[in-house]
Amino acid sequence: MVADYYTMLGVDPGADRGTLESALARCQPLWSSGTRNPKNKHTYQSYLDQIPALRQALLGDPDARAAYDAELAAAQRIERDGKLDTLQRLLRLRSAKGGLTVGDRTLLRDEAVRLGLTADDLDRLAELIPPKPETPAEEDTPDPPVDVLDPAMRRQIRVALTHLRRLDLYDALSLTRDAPAQEIIALADAERRRWMQKAQVTAEKTAWLELVSHAQSHLTNPESRARYDRTLALEAEETLVASIEFALQGLPRLDPGTRNALLDEGAALGIGPERVDRLIVRACRSLGVARDAGPSATTVTVPPRHLRCRVCVGVTDFAQAARQKTAACRHCRASLRWDCPICKKPHWIDEPRCPCGFKVELRDPLIRHFEAATRAYKTRDLETALRHLKRIQEFAPKHVGTRKAMERIQHRLADIDRARAAWESARTAGRLVAALETLELWASMLHPGHPEVASSRADLTTPLRRAQNLAARGRAIAATDPKAARSFYQQSLALASDLPEALEGLQRCPPDHPSSLIADFVDGRVRLRWVAPAPDGLGPLSYILLRKHGGPIEHLADGTRIAELTATEYDDIQVSAGETVSYAALSRRGGAESVSAAAIGPIVLLGEVTDIRVEAGDQEVDLSWSPPANVLDVRVVRKLGAPPTNAKDGERVETLRDRAHDRGLDNDRVYHYGVFSVYKMPDGQMIASRGVFVSAQPHPPIEILPTPTLSLEAGGRIRLDWPRPPRGTVKILRTLKPAGRVPGERLSFAEADALDGHWLDVTAPDHANDPAPPALGVCHYTPMIASAGMLTVGRSAAYSCVPDPSDLRATRVGHGQRVHLRWRWSPQGAQSLIVARAGSAPLGSDDPDAHRILVHELDYGRLGHHTLTLPLNVEGPWHIRVYSVAQVAGQTVVSPGLEPTARTLLPGPHPEVTVSYAFRRPGFPGRPWQLTFRTEPAGAEIPPTALVAHPRTIPLSVDDGEIVQQFPASRDGSTFPIQSKLDLAKQRARIFADPHTEPDSMPPIRLRHPENGATRA
Repeated sequence: MVADYYTMLGVDPGADRGTLESALARCQPLWSSGTRNPKNKHTYQSYLDQIPALRQALLGDPDARAAYDAELAAAQRIERDGKLDTLQRLLRLRSAKGGLTVGDRTLLRDEAVRLGLTADDLDRLAELIPPKPETPAEEDTPDPPVDVLDPAMRRQIRVALTHLRRLDLYDALSLTRDAPAQEIIALADAERRRWMQKAQVTAEKTAWLELVSHAQSHLTNPESRARYDRTLALEAEETLVASIEFALQGLPRLDPGTRNALLDEGAALGIGPERVDRLIVRACRSLGVARDAGPSATTVTVPPRHLRCRVCVGVTDFAQAARQKTAACRHCRASLRWDCPICKKPHWIDEPRCPCGFKVELRDPLIRHFEAATRAYKTRDLETALRHLKRIQEFAPKHVGTRKAMERIQHRLADIDRARAAWESARTAGRLVAALETLELWASMLHPGHPEVASSRADLTTPLRRAQNLAARGRAIAATDPKAARSFYQQSLALASDLPEALEGLQRCPPDHPSSLIADFVDGRVRLRWVAPAPDGLGPLSYILLRKHGGPIEHLADGTRIAELTATEYDDIQVSAGETVSYAALSRRGGAESVSAAAIGPIVLLGEVTDIRVEAGDQEVDLSWSPPANVLDVRVVRKLGAPPTNAKDGERVETLRDRAHDRGLDNDRVYHYGVFSVYKMPDGQMIASRGVFVSAQPHPPIEILPTPTLSLEAGGRIRLDWPRPPRGTVKILRTLKPAGRVPGERLSFAEADALDGHWLDVTAPDHANDPAPPALGVCHYTPMIASAGMLTVGRSAAYSCVPDPSDLRATRVGHGQRVHLRWRWSPQGAQSLIVARAGSAPLGSDDPDAHRILVHELDYGRLGHHTLTLPLNVEGPWHIRVYSVAQVAGQTVVSPGLEPTARTLLPGPHPEVTVSYAFRRPGFPGRPWQLTFRTEPAGAEIPPTALVAHPRTIPLSVDDGEIVQQFPASRDGSTFPIQSKLDLAKQRARIFADPHTEPDSMPPIRLRHPENGATRA
């Protein structure tokens, strides 16, 4: 079981930390002193032992205390469940006989108290067990003494009630027996105030004040009210006893009719039939009346029915009244019927209760409360009306009129709440005008003397009056000091955000004017810029521009309005150079314009030259420009080191109207030029513009860079080589199409950047690499030399993605101009282009001075070679190159011509040297064969050669067999041993030019073979 530290300390479970510490400080010395008593020593010692755990659980962190509280609550629930199980077991034992008697319940209630439970716990457990009557006792035991009011107090209350014709204190205040104490207190206070307001002292006032005092004394306290209720029950029994004694007086025995009448009388007084029987038995015993009827009284005589008038107390026979239509009293003609206000059914005056449950004695209170509620509703006292209607619902909950009246009041209260919420919302938002309107609407629904309305109206009118005064002050100075007026309006709106005069005045208040107006005359137009005023939060601003020719703007109506815009800059194109103008800018918001403006002027519009061009040459600089309109002269000033500051700062250069030519300058020096436009004013004064400034550096002519040499490196990278220029740096532009620039053309850096292409990174002054050339199509490399701020265009080179052919061989046929060409075709080329040029290598595939022949692969395949017929009367060697031609993306693409074996050199038709050779068998077996060369003319040089052998046929070219040995360059008469074990008597062999030697480096020779004396070049 968890220790209950709260019980140990004697505090509530919700006590704060300070209370717990105080309780522990108070209990600890008591526990220490309690250990000295042998009887409680162990208990207090256990308390002292639990102090550390108590501190940790209750005085530690909040989480520890929360955990302890949860654990304690769980333990208490378990303990309580055990007690309830014990009580339920005892209850099952006592109810085994079929129910519980009053004695059983008393015994079980004592057991519940002993277990620490309450009577409510017992009632919940015994709810479904039926009651069982007690065995009647043979002797009538006297009633126990009852705590009631003393006779003097009862007599005093009865005198006052009799004077006011009221039954009891509840009837005096129009209350039911179960009315709540708060209602009793409120009604007693209201009744006392009502009678205290009457100045005249009367017996009625005295009686009412006395009854109110008794009600406040005996009905507001639960104990006093219970005593008074017991007193009313005692008085009802006394009245019934008197009626019983009166009924039994002189009777020998109690007949059934009298007993039934006495039971009805007791029921009318609110006494149960068992209690009535007990009182009848007592009265019969005291008067000596027999309780059992004799044998002759076997039938019960029904007494006649009489109707007692509620006005005159006269009695009318029921049969007589039933025959009448009006059912009136025969004495005072008052009605002997009453209508139930709930179900609207009529009843006789002696029927105390309607079948719907409504009692006749409640009819008058219902009418009184309903009339009071109606009067309160008409005076807008909804709380009083609602209280009366709730009182009616307590004893007549089914009254339709009350329900409808309460619904109407609820609707009115909802309207009041909405009006109050609207008022509070408007007041919280600062909308005092709307708040005042909603306050008046709310006040029209409340009682005229409601205290909250007056205070709320005062709280609104004071700041609203201040806001109106501030708005009036702002309206008075709006035309002269708009900024101060806006401040007053804003202060007014800070108090009442919906004040109409402040809102309208703030919208009509002129805005602030712009500032810092700047005017620049550029490109034949005046560019105006200004600074917008600080935002005032009243809406967007627009700006109105004024222009005046010839003089300053003196007021806002002076000049011409040229534009209205929302931006803070404007270009005025309706001006001409040489004019004098003034400008002003003012603000506008809605229909209000600023009372002042930002102005500038008069200013003279001095136009500058445009399209200025600078061309630097050898010790000279050419300047050209486009002069502005109305200019009188253009002045050019030259200066070294820094640009000139005005038209007189520097050395003047002779100029024409649109150009200047400056000579005699030093190369590689930077000269600064200022070009100023000169205008003549109407008064004859000459004024120069601010000027346009350029720089130039004279330099010697830049050489045109030749076509770069392209070479294909590993990984598909292209290398470009060119001769290093004497000055400047080289830049390479790669384009997919020709750049469209003539070699030698000079470009500015801006013009070069505008070209569509890719600039390569130049790694050295004489070469560059293109790591990723285009995979398709053709690209062009254009070199440019950058010097003195300009680029000089060189000659471009083209590169295509189509591979070149390889292994080109050329052989003359006979002594004519026919040549057989053989090569290895490119895998992508369906055509080949042969370019042949005499005397020098062709410049490319489109060399205009070369012979160009297009060969189809099908034509070449039929013959295995192509026969080229060279033109007559052209001497010198022929340089022949072959290119591949392919269709790539619908475009004809020619290979780049970078393959070295795709070019060859063909000697002329009459070579200068004829080379013959002979094989000599060895004189001794085992020695090698000998090769001897002879030339015509004698003593000529012989290029490197190669021995080609074939096992079955005579080789016709170097490709028709196997190269078995190579011989270096030699001269006439040279002899070489044949190192191969080849038997020339059985093998076919010939000598050819070495194919591994560069064709351009070989002298033109003619070979004469020994078999038939024919020669082969």
